[in-house]
This record gives sequence, C-alpha cells and structure tokens, in this order.
Amino acid sequence: MLKAILFQLHWFIGITAGIVLAVVGVTGGMLSFEDEILRELNPGILSLAPQNAALLAPEALLARIREAEPGKTISSLTVSANPERPARVMFAPPPGAQGPRGEMRYVNPYDGALLGNPAGQDFFRFTMQVHRWLAVGDVGKQIVGASTALLIFLSLSGLYLRWPRNVLAWRRWFALDLTRRGRSLLWELHSIIGTWVLPFYLLAALTGLTWSYDWYRGALFDITGTPRPAQRGGPPQAAPGQGAAGQGTGGQGQQPPALAGTAPRPREGAGRPASLDIPSLWAVFLKESGGYRTATLRLPQAGNGPLTISYQTPNAAHERANNTLVLDPAGKVREHRRYDDLPAGQKLTSSLFPLHAGSFFGLPGTVLMMIASLLMPLFTVTGWMLYLDRRRKKREAARYAQEAGIVLDGDVAAAPVLVAFASQSGTAERLAWQSAGALQAAGLPVQVTALEGLAAETLAGARRALFVVSTFGEGQPPDAARAFARKVMGQSTALSQLDYGVLALGERSYSRFCGFGRELDTWLRTQGATPLFDRVEVDGNDPSALRHWQAQLGALSGNTSLPDWVAPDYQAWRLVSRTCLNAGSVGLPTFHVVLEPMEPGTLSWQAGDIAELGPRHDPRTVEAFLAATGHAADAPVELDSQRLTLGSVLAERLLPAAGDVAGWAPQALADQLKPLPHREYSIASIPRDGRLELLVRQTRTADGYGLGSGWLTVHAPVGSEIALRIRRNAAFHAPVGAQPMILIGNGTGLAGLRAHLKARINAGHERNWLLFGERNAAHDFYFREEIAGWTASGALERLDVAFSRDEPGRYVQDSLRHSAETLRAWVADGATIYVCGSLKGMAPAVDGVLAEVLGHAVVEALADEGRYRRDVY
Repeated sequence: MLKAILFQLHWFIGITAGIVLAVVGVTGGMLSFEDEILRELNPGILSLAPQNAALLAPEALLARIREAEPGKTISSLTVSANPERPARVMFAPPPGAQGPRGEMRYVNPYDGALLGNPAGQDFFRFTMQVHRWLAVGDVGKQIVGASTALLIFLSLSGLYLRWPRNVLAWRRWFALDLTRRGRSLLWELHSIIGTWVLPFYLLAALTGLTWSYDWYRGALFDITGTPRPAQRGGPPQAAPGQGAAGQGTGGQGQQPPALAGTAPRPREGAGRPASLDIPSLWAVFLKESGGYRTATLRLPQAGNGPLTISYQTPNAAHERANNTLVLDPAGKVREHRRYDDLPAGQKLTSSLFPLHAGSFFGLPGTVLMMIASLLMPLFTVTGWMLYLDRRRKKREAARYAQEAGIVLDGDVAAAPVLVAFASQSGTAERLAWQSAGALQAAGLPVQVTALEGLAAETLAGARRALFVVSTFGEGQPPDAARAFARKVMGQSTALSQLDYGVLALGERSYSRFCGFGRELDTWLRTQGATPLFDRVEVDGNDPSALRHWQAQLGALSGNTSLPDWVAPDYQAWRLVSRTCLNAGSVGLPTFHVVLEPMEPGTLSWQAGDIAELGPRHDPRTVEAFLAATGHAADAPVELDSQRLTLGSVLAERLLPAAGDVAGWAPQALADQLKPLPHREYSIASIPRDGRLELLVRQTRTADGYGLGSGWLTVHAPVGSEIALRIRRNAAFHAPVGAQPMILIGNGTGLAGLRAHLKARINAGHERNWLLFGERNAAHDFYFREEIAGWTASGALERLDVAFSRDEPGRYVQDSLRHSAETLRAWVADGATIYVCGSLKGMAPAVDGVLAEVLGHAVVEALADEGRYRRDVY
C-alpha cells in the first residue's frame, strides 16, 4: 500500500514540478562555468595578457581610479595575485539612490585604467534570475523553492520505488543498458541515471533551499551554531565575471559585504573619509596573511574607521573559503578570522554555495554537478513518456474490457476460465483483457481479476486459469503483485484440480528474463497444478510470441479461426514438394512438405525454431462465396496502398456468412474482413539442407480440411507461392556444447527433434538418444531410413521406439520408464532433455515419468538450468 501511494505521488509531483525543475537544472548547469566563459568572451577585460611590468599596489590603483572618477566614492577594491586577472572596484551608490548596490567596474592592474563592460554579463544575469526566481520575482522564488523541496521527495521516493531485492548487487543499481527498447529503455534512463545523480540532486536541493526560504536558512544557522546574517533584501544582481550564481548566493550573509558588491552609503555631507595609510596597512596584511589569491579592501566611508580585508589564501579550499582581517588606522590587528579555524558548523554555512555548485569538491565536483543539472530535463521527459505510455495502456485495457463485456473481479468460481494479470505498466492488463475477449468470443465464459486480489482459497477453487504477468526490474513481481508473491506464493496450496497457462512478459536483456513469470509457473507446478501448455515468454512486445499465445488460446477454446492480434510479416516461399509418409496408416495422412524462398538469399534459423504459415482458403470456398454475394473475383480493390483483386483478398480473409454482407461494395467488403489466423509448425530441417522442411498431419473438420494443413497438403498447387515467416523459438534452442542430448517425441513432434539431430550430427556431437512413439511401425515410422542410417553410423547412439498399435498400451513414456537407469546416467553426465509433440497425453506423461525416475526437485532444477525444454502443442 505504501509503495502504491508513493508511486502515485512520485509521478504526480514529477509531471507537475518536473518542468520547473528542468528549467532550474538547465540554467544551473549553464551557470557552472560562467566565469570561464566570460573570460573567454572578454579578452582584455576579464582576461589580460601578462606584461613586463609590476602590478600596481592597492594605493596606486585607488589613486588612479579616483583621478578617473573624481565624483564617485570607492567602497571596495578587489585585487588578484594572478597577473592575468583584472582588479575590481565598487563605487558606493550616490546619495539618495534607491537599492543597496552601487556600480562595479573592472580595472587594469598594470595602469589603473577602467575597463569596459564585459560582453555576455546580461545573459548570465538573466540566466541567474531564471534559475532562482524564474525571472518573475518573489512569485517565481516561491515556485522554485517549492519545486526544490519536492526534488528531495522525488529523489528519496524514487530510490525507494526501485529498491532491489538484493541491495548489494551494484549492477542492479548502476549498470545502464542502452540496448533495451521502448518503455524498458525509458525506465532504464529514468531509474539508473536517476540513481547516478541522486546524491547531487539531494545536495543541490538541501543547500538551494537556503536561498528560497529564510526560515530554512535561519534554522540551518541555528543548528550549526552560526550567527544569523542580516535579513536579505530583494533579488541581487550578478556581478559580471564573478559568477551569477556566486554573487546571487555568497554575498547574502555568508561573505563580507564588499564581496557581495554592497557597502554602507555615505552620510550626506560627510565628505570624504579620513585618509588611511594604505601602503602601511597593506604591508601589515601581507605579513599577517602570508600571501593571497584574491583580496578585497573595504574602505570606511565616514570617519576614521578600520580597514577590512577579506581574502583567500593561495591554497584556499574553495572560492568561498574566505579569511577576514580588520585593521585599525594605526595598523593594529583588531580581528583576524580564518576559515580554517572556524567551527565545523560555520564552515558548513560558509560553504553552502560551493556545495550547491559542486566546486567544494574541486573541478571534478563542478563538472559532475553541471552534468547532473543539465540532465534534469531527461527525467521530466522520460517521466512524462512513461506516464503517457501507462495512461495509453490503461485506456487500451479499459477498451478491451468494455468490448469483452466482462466485469473485473466477479464470481471467479462461476467462470470456466479465470484470467489473472499482474501489470506494472498496463501491458499485461491489456493482454489479459484481449485474451479474455478471445476466449469469450469462442463461447467460453471468463472472469478477469488482478493478481493482487486473488486469494489462495479462490485459486484453489478454480479449474482452469490463465496468468498474464509482467516482470519488474531484475526478476521482481510488479509492485501491485508483491503481496500475492509474498502471501500466496509463500505458502503451500493444493492445486491439483487446476489446469493453467502462463504468459510471461519481460525483456531478454535483463539477467532474470521473465523472472516473475517463471517463478509463478514453478510455484504452480509444485502445488500440483497441470500446465495446459508450456509457458509462453514475450521479449518486449515480440509479436510472434503473442501470436503463439493466441494460437494456444485458440486450441484451448476450440476456435482456431480468431484473427491474429498482430498479423505476421510473411515472406514469399515456393512449395517444392509434398509427400505422404504414412500411406495406409489408420491415422490421418502426414506429409513431408518442402519449401524454398522465392527470393534467393541466406537461409537463417536454428534448430527448434517455428514456421508461421499464412494459410489460404480452398479456391472453391472463395468461388462459392463470390457467387453467393454476386461479386466478381477480378473486382479491383485497394489495401495498404496496393491494388489487388477481390478474389485474392478473400482467399486470405475470414469469410462471414454471405447473407451478412449482401449488397456490400467490393472495397467495403475488403476493408472490413480480418486476415486468416496463422498456423505454426516445427521446422524439421536446418539451413545447411538448403530448404525448409515441415512434417504436417492433415486435420479434418466438418467442412473439410483444417485451414493450415489443408492449404499445405491439398489446396496449394506444387510450385505455388506460400506465405511464411520463421519465428525464433529460443526456449527450444540447443545448448552450446557437446553434452549428451535426449530427444523425446511422438507423431509430428519428430519434426523439431529431427532438426536438432541434424544440427548435432553436423557439429560432430554423436551422444544422442531418440525416443519416438507412433501407431504402427509399418506405416508411421517417419524418416525411417534416415534414422536407421544415423543409428548405423553411430551418430545416433541410442534409439527407442514405441508403436502403440503394434504393442497395445506401450507409449513413448513407457520406453522412458523402462530405461530409467540409462536416463539417470545420461542426466548425471550433463544431458539435456528435449520433448516435442502432443501436449495432451504424451507431454504430461513424459513429465510424470521424469519426476518418477529423477525426482520432482531434479526435474525443476533441470528446467531452471535450461536442460529440460519442451515444444508441445
């Protein structure tokens, strides 16, 4: 609950205060090297060429300045030991002038000539005003102050929201992966870089508040035991060449007034102050200070007052590490305050601006603080994009829910299928509603619920359930599902009555890809639940994995004619041949189908990959539909900027009842029809074969043949074009290495196993064991000669077959059980187990034998290690 509340506050504050913080961050970064930039822009004013002459002493500079400006009163003079830096003089405001500041001018330290005004100072002055007040005075000051305080909350809440399970895993905190895509990349930029800059933002905010709120600054001075400075006035103006931010901060109570460019006004009629023996006092200063980097002489404006000199030593810790020496007219030291001797609290308050700017830590600190400041818009932009993406997905989920007409969290027990989701950004929720809508369209009542609201008792009462779950960060459940993972998955619940499927969403670049989905799948298995099909894992928004999930939904509901959510991007292949391999079998005809690409090119896939077929209707079906609707096959239509004929479009579309579209124009008909759903087949060859081979069993329906098998084995003429694309199936890829491989399958499942055997044999790995089952050896032993040749050559070390009609009651799982000792020995030698074929009957039976022979824990460990893989359907 706390995390959910913090998340809502984090994004709300982020998208409201984020724009102000972006402006403050960029302007702060621009001010980081103001002095250096201005010096580059103003040679001869702010940067001088060294001369073969001595620098004028302060008394000589003062004399020449008074000679050049006889009507003005000098309040302070700043000199530098660096021969390339100008001196700086501050003139007191004339009598009656409003405001605390006088005029500041730069002075040539070699001849005392007053220099011109530096170019660019107005720009930096305005930048500083935007940085501190949004250039709108006190209202802007309050807005900036509030946003700065909120930056502290955003930093700390963001840290809490991304707190990983393993706090000591530094890579989870700091490793940035720019190969990620979409929302994952936005989250990576927002969270990882946010962690990098978090200390800088906290430091900048905690110090920056001292210039926004007097109460905060006063409290800080009280806590540190520092005397409170005088009450500040209005927004100060920047001193050119001294740093707009610096003059806007350090001159307000932390530095002597002369450094801030202020001085007491002379009383009217007071005339010129009594003359001071500047040379003698300067000599005392040089002796007392032992050298200086910069020194500012604040001259008394009336009476025979003391001379105050604020200075920095050559090795000063930072630009605000000032010492102050007060000399009476006779040269006696009245006070000498050294920065190094200050208590820690006073040092802190004297260093607020260097801490704020990063210069407290030298040049590296300034550079890092500048980068952090300039990165502030990154968090505003990525935060907004993440927010808008989440809103869009929520709207999509709501739309699919409305279309499905299903009520969230209704009577779960009354629904044949429960669909539960755990979503971080809204994608899993949308897919859950899409899945529920597909099942309901097929006639199955469905109930949808969020995983966080699913109790163990409710789950124990369900018969069939589909889980659509995302993974957050490195294998963690989404925030809302943490309670379910902790309370429900943390205890034992008898689920032997439950059949389930899992759609796991993740991104493969993370070390624990689909971590929560895998944990949920493992937990369900250990509680006795039976998988309806193998877990489907989605890398990002991989459309092929989503099509595979939709195909499983079609098999579950019995309605395989639902259109694809995302149509495959098919390529053109040529049907080279089709050969029936089981003539005379009591089973349905099974064909060896061979295809080649229409466009010559490199064949590229791995053993275990899937061919997605774009089927077409039997031409006679299309002809009958055209006749019933009164349309001509060659009627021109346009789809996706392509000119086509109505007949070619109908061949690839789901056809409604002719009466429902009677009278429709050809173009309107083409626009409304959905594409036929794809069909999936395991690839039975490898690229080295030079062709793509399939093992296809015909499916028979009340209307004739199955959509995909009918097209490949009956309707498509040999030599015709076939729409097909290859789907990467990483979950069934072979491991790298020569470890033994056990291949188990039945029926057309031999296709995927054959590809693996071919790849292994070509690589010179001969420790292979095939267990295959079908009906009759005489008719259903597909690729018999090829397999016999591998056995004879030793490329296939062991072959076990089971033909259930020849030996009634003997199936492939029985062959596995009878070879229990061999199975244990091969697994002990590091063997991987690959199962391909029927999900109903064979796959769960093989899984049961493996658990019986090896032990359930060993089977789960093999699955976790990638040594137990299945491609079942």
